[in-house]
Amino acid sequence: MPKKPKKSIPNITPTELKILKVLWTLGSGTVRGVKDRLERDLNETNAYTTIMTLMNQLAAKGVLDVDRDRQPFVYTPTIGREIVLRQRVQQFLQQVFDGQASELVLRLVEDAELSSDDIKRIEAKIEAREQAEKGDDGRSGADSADDAEGTA
Repeated sequence: MPKKPKKSIPNITPTELKILKVLWTLGSGTVRGVKDRLERDLNETNAYTTIMTLMNQLAAKGVLDVDRDRQPFVYTPTIGREIVLRQRVQQFLQQVFDGQASELVLRLVEDAELSSDDIKRIEAKIEAREQAEKGDDGRSGADSADDAEGTA
């Protein structure tokens, strides 16, 4: 299966990423709402104007949409969490592990505190990947033959 074309994602600073994470959780929000959430969840105290500046920078980068018809302005992410996180993981993989995904996974398995549920999820992803690479949908040959007869 061909990979989807990569959407160009502008550079997002670590502080901007924190703001995006808040907005992904909220769906949309005001500067005050984001500021309050950062203080409550991350114990970060920033000036209102600092958060406003960062959110306007994200809007200028095309990462946030601003509803200026409402007061106060409401900001909504225009890019999904998974897209940004996938890009960040790829950057990390290239910068730290020279693109060797297996080294990253092995390090995580060795050093991270993984629950048995985490391990099961990882195993399921690996199994699904192996099946996709084989082009096998997980059904036996007999099942496939039965389906072919039923449709003939």
